[in-house]
Amino acid sequence: MKLENIRSELVDLFENDDWSMTNKAEKDGKEILSSVTGFPSQFAIVEFVTDCLKQNEPMHEIQRGEPPGSRGVGYVMNVSKQGINDLYIELVIEDDLAWIISFHKSKHSKRK
Repeated sequence: MKLENIRSELVDLFENDDWSMTNKAEKDGKEILSSVTGFPSQFAIVEFVTDCLKQNEPMHEIQRGEPPGSRGVGYVMNVSKQGINDLYIELVIEDDLAWIISFHKSKHSKRK
């Protein structure tokens, strides 16, 4: 499937409340967004991700797991916006849900 179609499907799932996130993505996301939103929540994380998708932030496909692909396909956006630099967002579509797997500062960031 083309990335434009994946992007559209992810937006639809998030907007229809067909989503979930890992505990780590929630914890990291709330910490990161606390400086931007003032009241970090799961909704704020989902809203941020949905906005990134709608604004066509660059996204690429990854093969998850070891060996690559053993855990399926995921989609990654590396985002710098709203004063948040080098944010790594990993998404998957599984069981008709959009999952936020990771929402953290990239370990490859050159900014510390």
